[in-house]
Amino acid sequence: MALLPAVSPAAKPTKTHFVVWHDIVPPGKKQVWFDTETKEFARQLDALAEAGAEPVSLDDAYEHLRGGRRLAVRRPVVLCFDDNTVGIYEYAFPELTRRGYPFAVSAHTKYVGVTTGKAHNSWAQLREMEASGLTRVVSQTHTHPPDLRTLTGAALRRELWESKIRHEENMGRTARFLTYPSGKWDKRVAEAAHEAGYRLGLTEDHGAAEGSPHLLGVRRWSSHKRFAEAVRAILG
Repeated sequence: MALLPAVSPAAKPTKTHFVVWHDIVPPGKKQVWFDTETKEFARQLDALAEAGAEPVSLDDAYEHLRGGRRLAVRRPVVLCFDDNTVGIYEYAFPELTRRGYPFAVSAHTKYVGVTTGKAHNSWAQLREMEASGLTRVVSQTHTHPPDLRTLTGAALRRELWESKIRHEENMGRTARFLTYPSGKWDKRVAEAAHEAGYRLGLTEDHGAAEGSPHLLGVRRWSSHKRFAEAVRAILG
């Protein structure tokens, strides 16, 4: 296997914090513990702003981590949303557009436009969000296995390649970024992702992104478990 790409030494002095949510829902409509109600979401965005955090795009963060390109803000954050649920389109997208905040949405390709336990955004909705200039749509495998580490090599490759191909066909561009379902990954999974052509892998290992072991293991803070800790880290 090829050596996994390192975080640029030139990026190390900066502390970029990725924060991840899942579905955003109206008050009283939580279905699972990791849903976030709209009022709580707005309060969290306000708390990030009060801490001096300034959202940057996933693409800019990648160029910073990969090559040390300077970010134009003092306390950069990357806002992420996993599982491609419609609440992201209906509630997070308008709120983030109003604030002018870039963000990333991770989608598992088998369920784009499909209702499972929750409804998921269609390709048209994903393209609309990307067309705004604020959003980057990210692969989250094909079927969202509960733990990629348990898959055979062949099954792992299918999950990664199928998702990449479908993203590229429907979004009309190269798919470079991957989110590991439930944040579960290891070196074998990261190597398979890199072999499939992904250049950035998003985890739920907390901490500043510059402290990640490599670009296929980028750290993110869970807004559901560690939001207060993330704010403290942003404050330094």
